[in-house]
Amino acid sequence: MKNPDGSRLAKQRAKCFHCPHTYLCDTKSNGTSNMRNHLFYHCKKCPLYIPSKKQKNLVWDSAENEGKLIAKGFNEDVAKLALARMVVRDELPFSFIEGD
Repeated sequence: MKNPDGSRLAKQRAKCFHCPHTYLCDTKSNGTSNMRNHLFYHCKKCPLYIPSKKQKNLVWDSAENEGKLIAKGFNEDVAKLALARMVVRDELPFSFIEGD
């Protein structure tokens, strides 16, 4: 990467081809692991992306299924859909989900 005026940056940076993220890429101090990790584990647009297999959470299943303890992983898309359904079903204002 270069500055907008065409001059070199003080510290070399590389830009992901799939998203706007940039990373330090000096061969002696930074290496290429940060870009590789970004492509494999963070950049969902990259064809090399591997979905995270994080540790699952233990939760109590619903009463209909005898309330057993099961392991469930978090899925952001499922959570967003459930949140949208809650807002529509309970007629909540959109400000209910805004903020941190």
